[in-house]
Amino acid sequence: MKCVKCNSEDYTKNGIVKGIQRYKCKICGYNFTVERKSTAISPDKKRTALILYLEGLRVTTIGQMLHVSHVSVLNWVKRYCKNMQELWDEDPHKKMEQQ
Repeated sequence: MKCVKCNSEDYTKNGIVKGIQRYKCKICGYNFTVERKSTAISPDKKRTALILYLEGLRVTTIGQMLHVSHVSVLNWVKRYCKNMQELWDEDPHKKMEQQ
């Protein structure tokens, strides 16, 4: 395992966050946790869920198809919509003026 920021292998344990061991790099002082759990949902599955939702399938149906909770699917959709809203809220004219 290496520090995410500086790739150093010189680190110490630095507490537990949400049941996951936390480490602190001795070189740069960055706090990090170990890699993703093997039970974590892959980005591909999340992308598939979003595509199915945009095609018109119900959240419960998508959850059953992908063997995940329908609540998880709904949270992924909400997060995607929030990110899209932030893009729509940006004023394109303001960006052009800054350039």
